[in-house]
Order: sequence, then structure tokens, then C-alpha cells
Amino acid sequence: MSFPTQLTLLRILLAPVFYVLFAIIEPTPYFWAALVFVVGALSDWYDGYFARLWKLTSPLGAFLDPLADKFLTSAAFIAFASKGLIPEWTVAIIIARDVYVTLFRVLGDSMGQPIKTSSLAKYKTFFQMVFICYVLAGVLLSTGMFGASLIQSGSVMMSESIRYWSVFGITMLTLITAVQYTYDNAQVFRLVFRRYFFKRSPQELS
Repeated sequence: MSFPTQLTLLRILLAPVFYVLFAIIEPTPYFWAALVFVVGALSDWYDGYFARLWKLTSPLGAFLDPLADKFLTSAAFIAFASKGLIPEWTVAIIIARDVYVTLFRVLGDSMGQPIKTSSLAKYKTFFQMVFICYVLAGVLLSTGMFGASLIQSGSVMMSESIRYWSVFGITMLTLITAVQYTYDNAQVFRLVFRRYFFKRSPQELS
């Protein structure tokens, strides 16, 4: 297994660690939870960097990389919702979209019909990561992690309206990427439906 793929697997393993640190342990070790997420987010950049640098791209890595991103961001969104930081309905939509895309990617690959990834989906992941880091920074500041003088700044960052409209925008962008995936891969989606949901044989599809 190549080093970039190992970094991708590390990101998958860090997702439940982050969730436990942020959502379950009391009193919450916010600093360590934030550190775990930052390490996971950095691994997303470095696995792609080393894969290109050493020409170690592989079908396994191409499949696991976006899946690892989904695990990490979903763990963060679920943890935030459990603390009342973001609405639960936004998390449900984001996760439903990820399940939808991942399911059809798996089914498409099984038929030799890979799903095309859009640049908009990459921006979606980027904005999700930025929002999560923003919330973590606001939590750390508002709890006095970096000194009492910054507590007020953290409280401003954690304003309910800022959090709500930020995650609302991200949720809408997530929905748009689901529509774009469906439109850009319409032929593959039709083949998958006919093969797995209407039980057509490969000969009938050709």
C-alpha cells in the first residue's frame, strides 16, 4: 500500500476519533479534537501531493480519497449537531447526498462505468473543511483556550446567525453538487438503474 493511500486511510481512522473527542468525552477536550481534525484535513492535501509527486495514483486511492473526506466531514457535522451548533436537518441532507453519490460511484465502478467528478464538488469539500475549522477556532477562542482577552472574539465568531447561514449555504451547495453529479453522469445513472433496480442483464444493456 502506497504512502498516499496510507494517509487517506489515516483520515478515515481519525474521523471516529474526532467524533469521540468532540461529542462524547466530558469535559470536552476541544483542543485535541481540533488538532485531530486539522491533522486529518492536512492529510487530504498531502496524500494528493505525494501521489502526484511520486506518480502513485491508483484506482484504490482515487476511490478512497473522496470517501475519506466524507467520513471526516460527516463526523464533524454530526458532532456539531450533537452539541447544538448546527441544525440537524442540514447534517441529514449533507450525509444523504454523500451516501447517494458514493452508492452510485460503487455501482458504476462495478459496471466499468466510473462516475465523473466535478470541480464544484471539490469546492464543496473545501468550503466544508473551512467551515469546520472556523467553528473549531470559534469554540477554542470562546472557551478561553487562547486567553481571556479573545473570549469575546470567539463569541462573535460563534454567533448563531453566522453559524446558521454559513451551514445553510454549504448545504445548498452540497445539494447543487448532487444535481450536477446526476446531470453529468446521466447515462451512467440510467445504466445503474436498469441493471440493479430493474434487474436487466448486461446483455440487455448493450
